[in-house]
Amino acid sequence: MSRQDQAPTASFGGRVVVWAQLLLLAMYLIGSFGLLLVAALHVGDLPAVLDPGVERLGDPKDSLPPVGPYSVWNPLVWVFGLGRVLAMFVYPLAFVTLTLGAVALLQTWRVRDRKAFGRLVVSTGVWCALAVLALTPYGTQLHAWLLD
Repeated sequence: MSRQDQAPTASFGGRVVVWAQLLLLAMYLIGSFGLLLVAALHVGDLPAVLDPGVERLGDPKDSLPPVGPYSVWNPLVWVFGLGRVLAMFVYPLAFVTLTLGAVALLQTWRVRDRKAFGRLVVSTGVWCALAVLALTPYGTQLHAWLLD
């Protein structure tokens, strides 16, 4: 039986990579742009979203949900806190997601899982665009603000 006669099989690894990329993307967007938007609303300066910096937005920790003895049970603290940590490591995170996406693309192409391949193309493309954005002056300015 030739390879072309075989029925396409589902790629479990490819689908796991897609979901991991999407979960990390959601957490990154909450931890970077979500926090940026909250900070801009907090200080009442929405144009600061286009020019993030400590002088306009203040310390990013001031925009996080309040931390106290009972904040361990507050899910917003965890979501924004973990998202901010992921956003601080955008460069290695983008490298890992792009590498895993490329490997999973090859594997899903090999087993002919069209659905997972299409989703991987989109999610890996979004991470590629995010990596390029992180390397622009705006991205480095946002990253510097998050690290403060």
